[in-house]
Amino acid sequence: MKKTTLLLITGLLIGCSGAKQSSNIPSASIYDFQETITMEGLKADLTIIASDEFEGRATGTEGIQKATDYITQRYTELGLTPVGDNGTYIQSYDLAGPVVNGYEYVLSNTEDGVISASNLNKQETGDFATIFGGTDNVEGEIVFAGLGMLDEEKGINHYPTDIEGRWLLVIFDAKSLNQRALQSVMAAGGASGVILVMDYANPATFDEALASVQENLGRSGRLSLAYLQNNDRKVAAWNRVKPELGAQILGLESNEKVAELAETLKADPTNFEPKPLGFSLEHTADVDQNIVEASNIAAFIEGSDPMLKDEVVVLSAHHDHVGIGRPDSTGDNLYNGADDDGSGTVGLLNAAQAMIAAKKAGAGPKRSVLFLHVSGEEMGLLGSRYYSDHPIFPIENTIANINVDMIGRVDKEHEDNKDYIYVIGGEIISSGIDSLMNEANMESVNLDLSKRYNDLEDPNQFYRRSDHWNFGRLGVPFVFFFNGTHDDYHRPSDEISKIEWEALTKRTKLVYMTTAKLANSAVRPEVDNQEFINKTKSQSRN
Repeated sequence: MKKTTLLLITGLLIGCSGAKQSSNIPSASIYDFQETITMEGLKADLTIIASDEFEGRATGTEGIQKATDYITQRYTELGLTPVGDNGTYIQSYDLAGPVVNGYEYVLSNTEDGVISASNLNKQETGDFATIFGGTDNVEGEIVFAGLGMLDEEKGINHYPTDIEGRWLLVIFDAKSLNQRALQSVMAAGGASGVILVMDYANPATFDEALASVQENLGRSGRLSLAYLQNNDRKVAAWNRVKPELGAQILGLESNEKVAELAETLKADPTNFEPKPLGFSLEHTADVDQNIVEASNIAAFIEGSDPMLKDEVVVLSAHHDHVGIGRPDSTGDNLYNGADDDGSGTVGLLNAAQAMIAAKKAGAGPKRSVLFLHVSGEEMGLLGSRYYSDHPIFPIENTIANINVDMIGRVDKEHEDNKDYIYVIGGEIISSGIDSLMNEANMESVNLDLSKRYNDLEDPNQFYRRSDHWNFGRLGVPFVFFFNGTHDDYHRPSDEISKIEWEALTKRTKLVYMTTAKLANSAVRPEVDNQEFINKTKSQSRN
């Protein structure tokens, strides 16, 4: 359609809604309404979303509530249908985080009974410091696991076969211990936890660790989705032990002897055999739960085709960021998140504005479109996980997810060519969705669609690091639009002054056009890459 025709339609919508349209005006096309997406509109929204007033939009804070109020007000003014809870745009969910008030530790041996009974709370410190986990009451015998080394190719394995309900005592050596492997071994075997003997070279550092843990008592721990918490599953504890007591458990006379044993094990790690030490530990935690209310935003445009309107394209972006944190060199401690993901947030708003204008002109999408703003992304994709487990529209009717996260900047590799966007998903999932996306690009902004990160073996793992993954894990094909990382990622300097407005505008038009193509396609895209199917089975977030 010519621009003059689009202007005539827009004018009729705004000024003459009650008059009969002239018969010589051509029918509108949904694709023409990409031209209503403007730099000025995006800038107006992002200036507010990324303002200091919203305090970095951390999930569960007043700042993100202000952002939520602004976004829902915009959708109300545009006239999109609220499909959240009780006729609102809000889909609420609860997050839970443990608040540890203190610990009690009772160490016993088979000959003498209780050897040590101590507490760690705001008033007391003792012989152990819990540095990770340990929010459940756990107990069991202690088994020596050497340096916690594991290298099957070299024939090194310091772990016992049966660790269920047992403590692994490990002499900590930073170069020898693979902490990820230790965590995996404990989780797979059902260990009560690990006891780290780690201050034998400098016992004063144990007291520093005690003070650090004591300072954090009474604060909420990491938040997670409340409905996923399994009360039957014990959380293993990572405890540091006072070095002199650690030596006693090992049957050694001093910290120096512990250091000697560590060197012996490092020199010949293949001959180590794990063994029970004749001690047991009871670990008791005094824990409350901190419940935080969070929410997604769901705004809907119903499809116009009676046969297709029950199928839904989900367009998603996260509107949370990391809030207020450590100050940078300038003293700024407010993380505005203009690019991450203020840019994606306003991209959705302006794509919705264009699509509702198309619908009012009689050119709306054939399938339905859900504009989904999720929170909790920065905490581990929590809002999108909640939606995918509690979908407003059935997952089997969700034909695709278009996810938009950071589309307002240019990375170092494209300083001389700003007309690009990284595409993740697409062909590595579905040839159909890839084809429609390429059509959308050629018929609109003709960006360079970089596939640098579009690899299931890419070490960055971007294909599963934003909200699209919670659709992909359920077999929904997705396209993830992303401008790449930059020096201001997760820093206070991610501010609106650094947004590349022309690039943001073009990318938002591509997002709109891809959504329109999917909504109007005669055939829904299918997941047809077997490698991706295998990945979703092996790496699903359960």
